[in-house]
Amino acid sequence: MNAAAAVALAALVGLLATGIYLQVARHAGWGKHVRADGPRAHLGKAGTPTMGGVAFVLVGLLLALAIGPRDADLIALVALVAAAAGIGLADDVTSLRRARRAELEGAGSIDVATGVLARHRLLVQAIVAATFAAYAVAQAGIVVFGAPWLDVVFLALVVVGSVNAFNFTDGLDGLAAGIGAVTLLLFLGSPLAATVLGALLGFLWYNAHPARVIMGGVGSEAIGALVAGLAILGGVVWWLPLLALVPVLEVVSVIVQVAYFRATGGRRLLRMAPFHHHLELSGWPETRVVQRLWLVSAMLVALTAALWGGA
Repeated sequence: MNAAAAVALAALVGLLATGIYLQVARHAGWGKHVRADGPRAHLGKAGTPTMGGVAFVLVGLLLALAIGPRDADLIALVALVAAAAGIGLADDVTSLRRARRAELEGAGSIDVATGVLARHRLLVQAIVAATFAAYAVAQAGIVVFGAPWLDVVFLALVVVGSVNAFNFTDGLDGLAAGIGAVTLLLFLGSPLAATVLGALLGFLWYNAHPARVIMGGVGSEAIGALVAGLAILGGVVWWLPLLALVPVLEVVSVIVQVAYFRATGGRRLLRMAPFHHHLELSGWPETRVVQRLWLVSAMLVALTAALWGGA
């Protein structure tokens, strides 16, 4: 099956799977809890079914294995994405359980949006990333600096960085899904990129503003892992900061905001981090922020393709 057919098939199956998941999530009460210190305009999103990434991740992985050639690289990518999705799912489920416990105990003042502690998530992410990086260096023959141990460390950092960058990007209706879909256009030679892209398009039918379902960490972390894995195995890891510049800016904005806050004793450099919230609080409607960042990502994909092709 060629890439176009794979995208079309995955989009149809993704549309159906997300619709089914939405009904299940509503019945089960898997509604998102919004942070009290976030933009006030987001308070209305409370209760929107979350963890919708389960639908497009499963569709993408299963279809890729079905139509694939199931070579070592595809299996490694599938394992990486599945592991990243599992970590994100654990965080999502922990957050939901914490919120329900808080409601039962009447502890409305605690931050019910918090899931697994960041240090625990980073540790597991690092183990998964290092395992994939070791495969890329030892089996796929990827060379970055020439020293295998250094290459593994560097590539593991790339995977962890990409996973968290896309996770921070998931904060507005359709933002992470649209940027993920556009970014995957560069890798349509991979069956997994084609099927996840198609499944994301089906998911976006429900996730576009006003979102009826939110992807959650299970979806955003899976996208970040896939983009990193494709860039590494495709030999374009040095182009990743340009290709995924919007997610990079999102995670950098959080790091800079926290560092500036601590260094200045409580002052903020941005109105709010990640960067998309800063744009919102600067007066941009949510739909404008999403559309502009989609356009920027599309331009960056085109630029990366031109430079990569030229090289």
